[in-house]
Amino acid sequence: MNASEAMRLIIEASGKSGRQVAREIGRSESFVSSSLAQGVCPRADTLARVARACGYELVLIPKPRADGLTDASSGIVIEYDGSTGSA
Repeated sequence: MNASEAMRLIIEASGKSGRQVAREIGRSESFVSSSLAQGVCPRADTLARVARACGYELVLIPKPRADGLTDASSGIVIEYDGSTGSA
């Protein structure tokens, strides 16, 4: 799954409209709808904003080791701090 597909999935799962999410992340509705329609992969900070608006966190988890196990404790959470800088 790429970032654009993930963005679509979390918006749909949240039950919010693209308009609602756009308003919450400080972007235009056309930005959100065109990103989804064109399959544009958003920047990590933009995806983190969308995730937060939809009740999710953007988390990076290491790939499984050779033995098939993953150390999830070394995962990284990408947080959106609430500022409305460019995305």
